[in-house]
Amino acid sequence: MDEKEVLKIEISKPIAERFRRWVAERYGMRRGALSKAVEDLIAKAVNESGVGGVEDIIGIGLLSDYSWRGEDLCEALRGRNVSDRR
Repeated sequence: MDEKEVLKIEISKPIAERFRRWVAERYGMRRGALSKAVEDLIAKAVNESGVGGVEDIIGIGLLSDYSWRGEDLCEALRGRNVSDRR
């Protein structure tokens, strides 16, 4: 088993609530689901999987004429027919 490290973070309550619902839908209600979801998202963001990552997210914004106004970015991009490369 990999060595684990505790990260203490603070996020806004509305985002935390939405994230918990998202995790429950995708990972289920079992113990450790929240940690697994966060670990998967961080691994993807730092490009551990070799696909996607922060650079792809930034690239979408730079290549787009889209102007973000604070709405949920994933939903806004889906509405503009940007593919999800999962």
